[in-house]
Amino acid sequence: MTNGRFENDRSLQGTLQDIKNEIKDFVQTRFEILMQEMQEKISSYKSALPMAVAGLLFLATAWFLLTGAIVAAIALALGWPWAFAIVGFAYFILGATIGWLAYKEVTSANMKPERTMQVLKQDQVWLEQERKSA
Repeated sequence: MTNGRFENDRSLQGTLQDIKNEIKDFVQTRFEILMQEMQEKISSYKSALPMAVAGLLFLATAWFLLTGAIVAAIALALGWPWAFAIVGFAYFILGATIGWLAYKEVTSANMKPERTMQVLKQDQVWLEQERKSA
C-alpha cells in the first residue's frame, strides 16, 4: 500500500464503497424476498374474502329464518319465554364451540416467512464459513 492506495491501484474509499454497495444489495434482496413471500400469503386471504362475505350474508339470512321457525315450534309446546331461552342457550353453545375452533385454527396458522428465514440461515452459514476462512 503506497500513498493511501492498494497494490491494484484501488483506493481505500473505493473498496469501502464497494463493500457498502454489496451490503446494501444483500439487505435489499432479503427484504424483497420477505415482501414477496408475505404478499403471496396475504393474497390467498384477499381472494377468499368476497366469497366469505357473500357466504356469511346467506348464512345470516338462513339463520334468522330458521331461528324464527325453531322458536315458534318450541313456543307451541312450552311458551315463548322458554322457547327463546332454549334456542338462545343452544346457539350460545354452538357459537362458543365454533369460536373455539376458529381460535385454534388461527393460532395454528403459520405466518412465519419460511423461505426468508431459510435464506437468512443459509446466509448465516455462509458468513460463518467466510469468517473462518479469512
